[in-house]
Amino acid sequence: MSGDSGFYSVAKTIIKDFSDIYEIEVLPGIGSIPYLSAKLKTTYDDALLVSLHGRSGNIVPKVAYNKRLFALTGGANTVSVICSQLSRYGLGGVSVNVGERLSFPDERIITGRAEELDGMDFDALSVVFIENPSAANPQIPLSDSDFMRTDIPMTKEEVRWLSIQKLGINPQDIVYDIGAGTGSVSIEMARKAYEGFVCAIEAKIEACDLVRANAAKHGAFNMEIIHGMAPEAIETASYVEWLRSPDKAFIGGSSGNMDGIIEKLLQLNPDIRIAANAITLQTLNEIITGFEKHGITNTDIICVNIAKSKKAGSYDMMMAQNPVYIITGSRN
Repeated sequence: MSGDSGFYSVAKTIIKDFSDIYEIEVLPGIGSIPYLSAKLKTTYDDALLVSLHGRSGNIVPKVAYNKRLFALTGGANTVSVICSQLSRYGLGGVSVNVGERLSFPDERIITGRAEELDGMDFDALSVVFIENPSAANPQIPLSDSDFMRTDIPMTKEEVRWLSIQKLGINPQDIVYDIGAGTGSVSIEMARKAYEGFVCAIEAKIEACDLVRANAAKHGAFNMEIIHGMAPEAIETASYVEWLRSPDKAFIGGSSGNMDGIIEKLLQLNPDIRIAANAITLQTLNEIITGFEKHGITNTDIICVNIAKSKKAGSYDMMMAQNPVYIITGSRN
């Protein structure tokens, strides 16, 4: 073996398995990433370093939320596949530097936009350096005024933040948003799942366009938008490789299909955690009944009553908003 012994190297396995038998000395070589960095006359101390060699998944979340990224390619994640993914999800304009057969006589380094390199042939074990100056900061929450609005309903910011917090989204999670509306919840969840993916399902085509516009505005490119009615649209989403097994789901609107939506989500992942919002008592009852029917016993229900100040002359009056029920639960 050769190269960088400290970055996704088989040296780790050799040391673990043979240290009791042999005396091992590690002599690190120059790895592909520092080599390409030197060739490009740049540094990698502020870049995300990842290995896609022999791994499944999608590079889009990493590029969406990091300004600079070095990645080892290989297996299913070839340079062409990476550039195709970036182009498909709205990141075709990012700069991609490809280094192949580095240090060999036929070494080649090519720079271009992802959309320009899509479809080109490169060596299977190439290295890429990707720059996205417009990468979003996933730690910053968004206010209602940050979103483009029409007459499409939107979950208000305080309820949105509480609902997402109750879901407990992890960075690598796959999350479904059923009834995405303006996309406010989808985009906030995409920021929480900054190494994962969000699937926004919406029945109205004009709302899908609004979700897409808001996602592009806020750099939430780790999002698949499905036009259709749940639960049928959930089946459509499950055909996408990186969306097959959702970890979390938010139900903002069910159009009377709550039972079928819960059933389909549990089919994809019996351990999924679900959050649902309700304004009416009838919807609240529908959610509780659906949870109980499908064995979701670990539940929590809160009622949120929010009042916001409004100027009335020289006074500030607190104006009450409609109470909202937030129901979360899982089977364990």
